[in-house]
Amino acid sequence: MDTAPPGPGDPTRRAADLEVGTAARAGRESRWWAPTITTLTVAVAVGWAAWYALTPEPLPISEDRVTAVGSTRAPVYIGMFTLPAGVDRTLHVAGVRTRATASGEVEVAPLLCRDGSIGVTSAPERFCAAVDDPAGATMADGDSIVLEVSADAGVLVEIERIRVAFREQLRWGTAPAGKAGATVTLDGATVTLDGE
Repeated sequence: MDTAPPGPGDPTRRAADLEVGTAARAGRESRWWAPTITTLTVAVAVGWAAWYALTPEPLPISEDRVTAVGSTRAPVYIGMFTLPAGVDRTLHVAGVRTRATASGEVEVAPLLCRDGSIGVTSAPERFCAAVDDPAGATMADGDSIVLEVSADAGVLVEIERIRVAFREQLRWGTAPAGKAGATVTLDGATVTLDGE
C-alpha cells in the first residue's frame, strides 16, 4: 500500500517543522552566549591582573616625626624611610615626592642612603656607604631615603610624609613610606648634627 507524503495540513508534518525550528533557535542562542562568556572571562582576568599590578605591598610607615635644628651654612639631612634589614624586598625607585611648607625660601631634595640610615645629621657620609639620587635607583634592604634640607636664610620648615613611586617585580605604584613628617629649623648659627 502506497502512502503519500504528508501534506502541508498534515499534523505529523507540523510537529516535525516545529522540532526543526526549536533546534535551530537553541543553536543560535548557544552561539550568542559562547563569545559573551569568553569576553566576560577575559575582562575579569585583565581586571584582576591590572589590580594586582597596580597594588604593590604597602611600604612600612610610622607615626613618628623628626625634629631637627640646623644651620643655613650647611644642609641638614633627615632620615625619613628605611627598608628594614632582613626584609627580602627590592624596589626599583622611579622617584620620591613630599610636600613642604616653609616660612621662607628652602630647598628639599630626596637622596638614597646606601647601606645605612640616619636620624638627623650634617654629614651623611658617616652613616651611608654612598648617597645617590633615588630616581632610577634600586633600593634594597638596609638602604634608606633621606631628605636634604637647605636654605640661605633662617627658616622654619614643615615636611609631610614622603611618597615613593616604585616597581617591585611585576607590581608598581606610589605609596606613603616612613615617618609621618619632619619639622626643621635652620638659622644662621653653626650647628653640627651628627647623632642618629
